[in-house]
Amino acid sequence: MNPIFMSILLIVGLAIFSRTMYYKIRLLMALEPTDRADHITERLKNMVIIALGQKRLVGRKKEWASGIMHAFIFWGFCILLIRSLNLYGEAFIHGFELPLFGSGSILGYLYIALKDIMEAVVLIMVIYAFYRRMILKPERLHNTWEAYFVLGMIAVLMISDLLYDGARYNLITQYNNPDNLHFFNNSKYGSEFIWTPVSVGAGFFVSWMGEGVNGFIMTAMFWLHIITQLTFLNFLPFGKHFHVITALPNVFLKNLGYPHEKTKLLDLEDESVWEDESLGINHIHQLNWKQGLDLYTCTECGRCKEVCPAFITDKPLNLHDFNDALKHELFDNADKLIKRAKLFPRIKKDSDSEKDEETNEKIAAVEAELKAALNSNKTLIGDVIAEDTLWACTTCRACEEVCPVTIEHVPRIMAMRQGQTLMAGVYPQELNVALKGLERNGNPWGIGYDKRADWAEGLSVKTMAEDSDVDYLLWVGCAGSFDDRTKKVSTSLVKILQKAGISFAILGTEEKCTGDFARRVGNEMMYQMMAEENIATLNNYKVKKIIAACPHCLNTLKHEYPQMGGNYEVIHHTEFIDQLVKSGKITLTKSFGGSLTYHDPCYLGRYNSIYDQPRSILNSISKDGLKELDRHGNESFCCGAGGGRMWMEETIGKRINVERAEEIVDQNVANVAVSCPFCLTMIEDGMKELDKDEQIKTQDIAELVANNMA
Repeated sequence: MNPIFMSILLIVGLAIFSRTMYYKIRLLMALEPTDRADHITERLKNMVIIALGQKRLVGRKKEWASGIMHAFIFWGFCILLIRSLNLYGEAFIHGFELPLFGSGSILGYLYIALKDIMEAVVLIMVIYAFYRRMILKPERLHNTWEAYFVLGMIAVLMISDLLYDGARYNLITQYNNPDNLHFFNNSKYGSEFIWTPVSVGAGFFVSWMGEGVNGFIMTAMFWLHIITQLTFLNFLPFGKHFHVITALPNVFLKNLGYPHEKTKLLDLEDESVWEDESLGINHIHQLNWKQGLDLYTCTECGRCKEVCPAFITDKPLNLHDFNDALKHELFDNADKLIKRAKLFPRIKKDSDSEKDEETNEKIAAVEAELKAALNSNKTLIGDVIAEDTLWACTTCRACEEVCPVTIEHVPRIMAMRQGQTLMAGVYPQELNVALKGLERNGNPWGIGYDKRADWAEGLSVKTMAEDSDVDYLLWVGCAGSFDDRTKKVSTSLVKILQKAGISFAILGTEEKCTGDFARRVGNEMMYQMMAEENIATLNNYKVKKIIAACPHCLNTLKHEYPQMGGNYEVIHHTEFIDQLVKSGKITLTKSFGGSLTYHDPCYLGRYNSIYDQPRSILNSISKDGLKELDRHGNESFCCGAGGGRMWMEETIGKRINVERAEEIVDQNVANVAVSCPFCLTMIEDGMKELDKDEQIKTQDIAELVANNMA
């Protein structure tokens, strides 16, 4: 071909790309640090299954067609890369073949056959993508010129390669290979054209044009393919299709062991964090580099907002716009952030030296320069992200569950709430009543702590103070202790444990709220106070195993208390009951009549992957079996109470619990089972608002089990 022209294209194309990527990486490295370098094997497995295998696209039944479309375009693009390397080599060495993929290997023949078929498949998928965007127009999609441009470039890559091979086929078979063109022709495997029917078919369309035109087409398609690919490469970092480059590393670096990065344990006694406003996220530079990579990787597919309970019910939380706003703020301040990253090492170096007058002046000068570098006319919460947007989130994680590139939305929102509550003192004032209740009586209801064990009167339940030599601590929770409706669940659970002969006790008046609510609304100070007191009490009694009836308590005790030294084996009551049934310690009668469905709590399902055990229990008691809701399992719809929303009024849009209640009503069931006190309250309230509370009965699984034991 032309090695000089190819050299120029590669040098220019790769130099521009390298410069762009260097700048993007420097910007990420200017953000806060975070550790994502552990458990390499597990990370590689995630990358293969989720990113390369396109699990969250192909595996989602609701969007199977679009998932298959995207997956085949991605796979075809990956497969074509090997051919592209061969074309680059062909420009320098006539008949260039990559090792293992040459004409002497069956792998080489299998590859050209696969590539040939995949190019045709990708073209069909691209046509479907155009049809979907132009005709079907799903609401969640953002129909931008960029999407059409990228689809067009992908089509050009496929067509140019097919026509290159087609014209080459014509020159070799019809015109006696005038330029001694290279092609596979192994005595064992035959001619390559037996293996490439699509390319041969492409050649048919230009075969009538003559030798000269076919030669021109072959050369033109060769260079069109190369130029399009290098153009595509340099276009990717400047739009949403940057995810083509960042998706693999972003999935590789996803949080392990917990669905997303845990809320950071803040050092509230460090005076410097108050002075430099580094509690939570108050400024764009306080994002960590993985959160920055999340923003780079957003595909703008709209799946997050499509499942978001806040967005669906007309709240001002659109996660696409949320991410986009943060990304633009990040890019707008990129130069300042990179400059800031350069200044920090100087401050540290000077701070470690002897504090003479000259050094102090030097530090002051650098700090002034740093402050000037970070000067912005915008506030992160208020100008970039609206306050109502920040507080609309229920932290249900539905967005994260469907994100094809594993973006972690909730931790950013939680950290911003911390900044607002701790640093700015700006949060929904209606939370004050519940927060004062926590402070004064250890529960958001504000009921006297001395009444926490009143629900257990007459049930022969021991407290740990009376006898701590038990196998399990039953963590009752605030709702189970103070809410009249949920007290019935606590009573039912006690009956089950006593029936099974389980050795357990409660803390009684020594139990306080786990602090989950305080942490979700950004009040880390209140959370840590609650957690410290509870951990001290639990450790005093040498508690090892805890049964929790509230998924929020479960999640906090199991996953967040270890940050403060509280390490316990925590199990949800549905898990424990399921174990009791399977071990024969309790026997259930299949006597429950009436149609039955189940509402998956977010903090039980998406946070702790507990889906099967509740269903196993319900199928053991129901005569008619379980009827699933349209949105169930990992795509269950939130009740609206998470993220502190239990203690905030919904004044914007439709009530989330009503949306869920309507879905339950539409299933024509007589009963709905829950396994969370917040869900119990919200679903019952939703039924009352729809005047369906008499026709559809809402009960906790513990109540159903207690009433159906042999």
